[in-house]
Amino acid sequence: MGRYALRRLLQAVPVVVGTTLLIYWMMWALPGDPFAGRCGERACPQDYIEAMNAQFMLDQPLLVQYSAYMANLVQLDFGVTYNMVPVSTLIAQALPVTLRLALIALAVEAVVGIVAGMIAGLRRNGYFDTLVFVSTLVALSVPIFVIARFAQWGLGVNLGWISPTVSNEATWAELLVPGAVIATTTTAVLARLARTTIAENLRADYVRTAIAKGLPRSRVIGVHVLRNSLIPLITLLGLDLGSLMVGAVVTEGIFNINGLGGLVYNHILRLDSTVVVPVATLFVLIYIFANLVVDLFYGVLDPRIRYE
Repeated sequence: MGRYALRRLLQAVPVVVGTTLLIYWMMWALPGDPFAGRCGERACPQDYIEAMNAQFMLDQPLLVQYSAYMANLVQLDFGVTYNMVPVSTLIAQALPVTLRLALIALAVEAVVGIVAGMIAGLRRNGYFDTLVFVSTLVALSVPIFVIARFAQWGLGVNLGWISPTVSNEATWAELLVPGAVIATTTTAVLARLARTTIAENLRADYVRTAIAKGLPRSRVIGVHVLRNSLIPLITLLGLDLGSLMVGAVVTEGIFNINGLGGLVYNHILRLDSTVVVPVATLFVLIYIFANLVVDLFYGVLDPRIRYE
């Protein structure tokens, strides 16, 4: 397993290089002046703009800028923003908030999506199965930003159950609704996948064999059916961790959450690539690590899987 993990990490190197180069190029290609409005109502002096361009290597070709960025990144140096604030400080302040938000979303997905899908799969064509089908169809049809705005207006402005915006502390209670909003799409996908997987495994030969041997139905479902059904569900949950980070960009912007998503959202508007690129790189690394953990977890769920 150790050799397999090392091989996967080595394979991730070109992925990191390729994705970070693409992100760097996209920020470099965006139209606009990153120094517009930084000197108040008047335009910034030309000497200031030239000095900033030289300091941040904006007057150099793209590959030269990217090479310098990657050289600093290898040394865990994320650089500073155009306002001379260390990017590592901003990430350290925002990361705990986004992790709390992601954990809430994962918990909602795992509990609501998997449980609802499994019940629907065990009671196919019943009332609950129909309810799951209709609710997941609605959840998949409505964009996340629409759900976020509706939750903000309905629960916050209209009913007053929550605050329309999250405070700087971003407590667990304040993040419950934004976390549930981010989890909406994946929860629907998980429910449908769990329902289909359970239904297929109930018709499998090993289930009929276990029933023929006289095993109790509770043991057949709890040990054999559910365990084999968890593999694709765990895969989706692990892969969704990276998607949660990206989805947080929109949701954190709407609820004014000071996490990594809100950090990216605000600095994209300012054309400040010094923050966008490092945070996006962090998203890529988290996604790769989540994939590796999921692959290694397969061996726990299915003893037949071995890594060499």
